[in-house]
Amino acid sequence: MKLLLIIILVGFSTSLFSQEKVSFLTPPPSPEASFTQQLVNGEITVTYSRPLARGRKIFGGLVPFDSLWRTGASGATTIKFTEEIILGNKLLSIGKYALFTIPGEKEWMIIINTDTTLHGAFGYDSKKDVHRFVAQPVKTDKFQEAFTIDLIEITQTGDGFVKLSWENTIVKLPIKSPVDEKVMAEIKTRLIIGKEQNAELFYQAANYYYATGRDLKQAAVWADEAGKADKENFNYANLLQKILADKKDYKAAIAAAEKALVLAEKNKMSNAITSLKKRIAEWKTKL
Repeated sequence: MKLLLIIILVGFSTSLFSQEKVSFLTPPPSPEASFTQQLVNGEITVTYSRPLARGRKIFGGLVPFDSLWRTGASGATTIKFTEEIILGNKLLSIGKYALFTIPGEKEWMIIINTDTTLHGAFGYDSKKDVHRFVAQPVKTDKFQEAFTIDLIEITQTGDGFVKLSWENTIVKLPIKSPVDEKVMAEIKTRLIIGKEQNAELFYQAANYYYATGRDLKQAAVWADEAGKADKENFNYANLLQKILADKKDYKAAIAAAEKALVLAEKNKMSNAITSLKKRIAEWKTKL
């Protein structure tokens, strides 16, 4: 009887052991990724999954040509804007969108859709598209193992590209903030056409031209006008000396820097004093 009980218990424990589930902590095949990038006054957030090549042929293979692609893996790839943005030459409103593509050998169709709830492209409805445009793929010698989305070549005026890269293919989608166009329109309306006489407006216009690499001659005129209207403002004099130095008009830059230096000393701005003295000494060697 005891022997029978032992055999039953051993058999029961062996059965339990054989049914024990084993779970290995394996890495996901398509890691999730997200990034947020400031562009002028707004932010762009891209959320997507990054499938790996793993020795497979990607475009024209795993991702067929001329077929709708989720542009990643798992759930729909999304792109969110906190300010209006121009993508592929169309102004898009603030909001969150799904990014789909139709890859081709010579061109890709880029699709911006309002339905961000889909798992990949399943259930895609073209009626919810808000924008479609064509982009050209470029072949590269650099192999990209993981599908990657970046925001690259950002400029001071808010231009850039959303770059899609995988395997040996790169596709760049032009993106631009409309802020630059609006600022330039206001400068034209108020200063160039309206001839407003406002020190701060002169300064802001000059600073914008200077920061965005525009007409430095015009920027210097506006910075000078700002300084004439308010002779006690350090920022106005300081901006003028920077613009003149970039124009390589060192004689005028020294004069402007000396005015800025007087104001810096008056306001006990130690860092500005040191910097201005150094610049003045350097420019004097160029005369």
